[in-house]
Amino acid sequence: MRTSPIAVAVAGGLALLTGCSGLQDAADTAAAASQTLSSAQVCLDAVGAVDFTPDALNPQNTVEQSRTAAETLNGLAGKAADTTVNDAIRDLSDTLAAVTLDDLASPVVWVQRKTDQAAALLQACSMR
Repeated sequence: MRTSPIAVAVAGGLALLTGCSGLQDAADTAAAASQTLSSAQVCLDAVGAVDFTPDALNPQNTVEQSRTAAETLNGLAGKAADTTVNDAIRDLSDTLAAVTLDDLASPVVWVQRKTDQAAALLQACSMR
């Protein structure tokens, strides 16, 4: 019994498509893992950016640290695969960017807001 060249070509094409499907599945899995790693890295970078204590003796230094942290967070915003994480990063960035010397004259409210937003970021990150 002789196999037709068309049958061989069809069988080869099906095998190739099946192989490509398996490769696509592997690529999708790798992309998902990469996004998760990316989100985890974004979270670590964001938490690291806000890890500073207001300087009561030098409030101008605190304003500068806050603005630097806000710039870092703005660079990270949108990089995480999760919108909840991105929203938490943006909220914290907005608070840090808006700090003034007047806010730091009596910093309790500002520090509490920063702490609450950092906690929201940690919560968003821990859910990933």
